[in-house]
Amino acid sequence: MAATAERFGSDRTPQVLHRFLKMATIDLRVDYLRPGLGASFVATADVTRLRVRLESTQVRLHNDSGTLVATGAAADLVA
Repeated sequence: MAATAERFGSDRTPQVLHRFLKMATIDLRVDYLRPGLGASFVATADVTRLRVRLESTQVRLHNDSGTLVATGAAADLVA
């Protein structure tokens, strides 16, 4: 979402919010690798493709000991 917001950085806040309201997830995959044990978690994401109307993202979730708990991938349409 941050990469999408940067792409429309010249737009005013209401215009950017309107775009986010029109986002639609077209594909979402989550792979749970281990039980989600821990006091806190950190999610990191990389935008792998950012086209005119399509963005793809890879996500990793680590627990407080640094163990990889889950990975995910998403593809979203952006209006």
